Amino acid sequence: MNLNILAFTDFHGNEDAYVRAKQLIAEKKPSFVIVAGDIFNHNPDRAGQHLLDLASAGRSIYFIPGNMDGVGLAAWHGVENVHGLHGRCEYVGDVALLGLGGSPHGPFRTVFEYSEEEAAGLLEEATKSYHGGRLIVVSHCPPKGTKLDQVSSGEHIGSTSVRKFVEEQKPILVISGHVHEAQGIDRIGSTTLVNTGPAQRGNYATVALNELMTVRLLSFH
Repeated sequence: MNLNILAFTDFHGNEDAYVRAKQLIAEKKPSFVIVAGDIFNHNPDRAGQHLLDLASAGRSIYFIPGNMDGVGLAAWHGVENVHGLHGRCEYVGDVALLGLGGSPHGPFRTVFEYSEEEAAGLLEEATKSYHGGRLIVVSHCPPKGTKLDQVSSGEHIGSTSVRKFVEEQKPILVISGHVHEAQGIDRIGSTTLVNTGPAQRGNYATVALNELMTVRLLSFH
């Protein structure tokens, strides 16, 4: 099954970014859209409205809440074409999307954080619904110790649980955000990692899943 995916993260309520993203969805007509968290700071209702608005461009939205969204968005599923992935696994054809929202405790001390043990438990629970196929992990927080989790001070603030999960389960792709200054593409073994960069600054990524996988970092501008 050939798929083309648009991936966004870290809108932080930026209205212009949402307008541009919706235009892009309508223009590109992807197979589906990933939104990897920090949708609207501290306001799950506004976040939900934005997800519904993106879905009105005619494509299904698969999302996780970010550490700034609050735990209330974790259980929000909206309408038929808006799918929450936090602690869950859903299939699109032979592709399994497995999600982890929020972030393990970090230096930002934000509204939706938890322990690494809790993160591991959420990933384990989601894996119960995984029964083969191409696995894509959507984690707001990148795995620890890569190019994608390094803040400007040089510290790596990614998740050790996500890293362990990637090393053990070997997904084909991990889509993340959270660390705004660490946009990029990296690898752990056979797994491709992408931090799409913050949509509030015009960043997004495309993923083409054919016989091979191609990941591109792009900008609205």
